[in-house]
Amino acid sequence: MSISSRTYFARAVAACAALGFALAPLTAQTASRPSDTQLAASVDSLVQDAMRHGLAPGFGLALVHDGRVLLQRAYGYANVSRGVRATTDTRWYVASTSKSFTGFAMTLLAHEGALPFDTPMRDALPGVNWAPGVHPESLTVAHMLSHTHALDDRVVVISSAFTGAVPEPQWPSLLQQVRLGRRGALIYSNFGYNVAGMILDRRSTGGWRRVLDSAVFAPAGMRHTTAALSTVPANRLALPHDYAAAGFRAQPFDKRDATMHAAGGHVATLSDLARWVIVHTDSGRLNGTQLFPASAVRRAQQLLATHTENIGRRFGSFDREGWGAGWDIGSYEGTPMVSRFGGYASMRSHLSFLPSRRMGVVAMSNGGFGPSLTDIVATFAYDLDAGRPDATSRAKRRVDSLLARLPDARRAALQADSATRAQERTGPGVPTAMLVGRYESPDMGTLEFTPARAGTNSSVPLRYSWGVLRGALRTLDSATGRYRLAGGGTDFPVQFEWDGTPGAAPAVAVLVNGRRVPRANTPQ
Repeated sequence: MSISSRTYFARAVAACAALGFALAPLTAQTASRPSDTQLAASVDSLVQDAMRHGLAPGFGLALVHDGRVLLQRAYGYANVSRGVRATTDTRWYVASTSKSFTGFAMTLLAHEGALPFDTPMRDALPGVNWAPGVHPESLTVAHMLSHTHALDDRVVVISSAFTGAVPEPQWPSLLQQVRLGRRGALIYSNFGYNVAGMILDRRSTGGWRRVLDSAVFAPAGMRHTTAALSTVPANRLALPHDYAAAGFRAQPFDKRDATMHAAGGHVATLSDLARWVIVHTDSGRLNGTQLFPASAVRRAQQLLATHTENIGRRFGSFDREGWGAGWDIGSYEGTPMVSRFGGYASMRSHLSFLPSRRMGVVAMSNGGFGPSLTDIVATFAYDLDAGRPDATSRAKRRVDSLLARLPDARRAALQADSATRAQERTGPGVPTAMLVGRYESPDMGTLEFTPARAGTNSSVPLRYSWGVLRGALRTLDSATGRYRLAGGGTDFPVQFEWDGTPGAAPAVAVLVNGRRVPRANTPQ
């Protein structure tokens, strides 16, 4: 199955004709930048064709240039299973794109002189007990924002992003659990921005959420960007999707207010995200008004640290040099680019812009090959903006590559789903009574296992609850006691622990993601 470049162009011509414009083909003989209207129509045509061929259940797009929105449109469905269309009012989960919000809030504090980036963590988070070997007097705010803190966290991120099992006010106490990492390395994770959230918590009675609402979103006019997921009507939320036998089906969105965090915890509309990109392409200005200090905007986009690992230097079609305050600093085809992407389950958030061209892209997706499509759409827009004569054919090849892989991807996803269902129906291989009960620890919270069917002590499937997560215990190998908990867009390895022969007595603890959680009660 293939989409021809002529199809893209013909539909773009029709779109421009409806607006009273003529569209000239981009050939080697006419290698010049199309008008903004032509560019928007061409990108719109690309996305329409990709969606028509079933590459994603839903898609959101905004293109900005010279401080204006060229195109803002939603495609497909926010929730296929309930027939809820994606609209410009749909709230998309931005995942790690939230780091750009938190990083900018920290930049504003630095700009005001209230919290310079070279502030030691000893002063930024006074009274906190760090793990042995951590030196808060030399560890700085900049280390946290640039992912060069050399700390390996196993507990803050789990509670903040997935379970919510440890209340947020207790997170500073979890800093005693971090492990020392490789000094001098830039290792991407949520941890540094979770710590930034803890710092902001001490700046306002409403914590980091209040700081971002008042200092970032309100001035930018981002009225529909929020970490309060409970305030968003269900029919306005884009859900993650998985493949169905034909098309897609919506999946549970396991996020709750308790797991919306400073490193990845907002939903937003396309309009709000377009405003965010314009503010940062135009030195803090929007519609002729200076909303933020230009020097603060530039500061957020300045390189704090360069990548030390090869894996971090390239993401798809984009080169990455290092990190600023909440932003990836890099380039596309040699042109400087600032970006911040995010992913959760099958969803993807893409925000990027080329400062020198004042051109930016917002692309959101919720399943299928949508994550790959977000990057293809962005590169197509940038190629058109650069006047590349092969922009259309290049985009066609990239989309055709996804289309060629679509049948195999659907087949593999359905097979994996069937295997997962079988694992959830399989008993744990030992008497259920030896596993059920409550397990607790200060760093992991409370994890409880209950029989999937009441009134039996045989080896039947188990259900679990862990903070905001609920689900089935997946039995991977009952003989070796290998299990998994699926939830929050990821899987956690599980191993029960006994004092003696497995299953001969109640398990005394459970190892989850390598952390030991002791039993808190003895089954009757």
